[in-house]
Amino acid sequence: MQIVILNCGAAWTVTEISGLRAAPLTLAYAATLSGSHVQHMYETLNSAARAAARTRFSAALILSSALIGAPALAAHKGGVSPAWDQCRAPDPDARIAGCSQVIQEIDKETPHGQAAAYVNRAGAYQAKGDFAHAFEDFGKALQIDPKSSVIFAARGAANHAKGDLDGALADYDQAIALDKKNASALLARAHIWRAKGDVEKALADLEEAAKADPKSTAPLVTAGALHHGKGDHDRAIAAFSEAAKRDSKLAAARNGRGACHYAKGEFDKAIADFDAALKIDAKFAGALVNRANAWRAKKDFARAKADYDAALAARPDLVSAKKGSEDMARLIAKKASGASTPADAAPAAEHDHN
Repeated sequence: MQIVILNCGAAWTVTEISGLRAAPLTLAYAATLSGSHVQHMYETLNSAARAAARTRFSAALILSSALIGAPALAAHKGGVSPAWDQCRAPDPDARIAGCSQVIQEIDKETPHGQAAAYVNRAGAYQAKGDFAHAFEDFGKALQIDPKSSVIFAARGAANHAKGDLDGALADYDQAIALDKKNASALLARAHIWRAKGDVEKALADLEEAAKADPKSTAPLVTAGALHHGKGDHDRAIAAFSEAAKRDSKLAAARNGRGACHYAKGEFDKAIADFDAALKIDAKFAGALVNRANAWRAKKDFARAKADYDAALAARPDLVSAKKGSEDMARLIAKKASGASTPADAAPAAEHDHN
């Protein structure tokens, strides 16, 4: 589940729910003048991503190709209406009801609270697939605060979820115009460029995002995947290496770099990286298949089969692991019969970082 957090009290927190290898989209609607940053964990695979809060409302938005278009949700610690608890409820219907109660007496709330109520209800409508009402509420929130980077980013995420890439791009452009150093909005826009097939513009935004937030790994992992896809393995290795430097527990960075070494025929370096990824996450099926492929390329069919089998145990539906195990069983049996080492071509690497 992806969320946007709006907090209308003095204390600001970020709540994030994410899958193991699915980087979430996180927005923080902050009311601090100085630089508290929004922590984003990329993948348990989750990296730290922070956007400086230089204006009244700042945004931190982390996006991956796996999960796009998060519904908004606010954690509210202030305000007048007793319905605020319900206005932040995870259930969309309950949240709509609660926020509607807040909105009935919206004049009693601060401008910040007013915008939060509309954004929260917009997120609930979005979660139900009711984009018409969601965009209506985002519009009302922007009438209250037309210079809110985070509201533009939230509406951009809704446009993205709807499949309106041009609308999302326009909103992310506006979010970045309001905060040119907003690393997370740059990352979000990079994914739009990627979806539109403009890899160079995506890479440019990812480079700026990585510079703007020196602790974030998300733009580096994404850039590594794009460089790898272009066949520029050296630049991909550099990006994955920097990501691993920023977060030593980021298995995806090790797996991505190993895949690049594998593509270059540097099998020992690849195995070392897959080993490191598996030390972090022993059930990382992609890294297991990749290491199996590297052993296979080195003609160590027994070790390759062991890794394919381990990948199958972790993910029984993984076709590449099943085929690899069957191939290795056949080759091992042929070799045991006294035949010369059979001819074999190792497949391409698995890429959970794409």
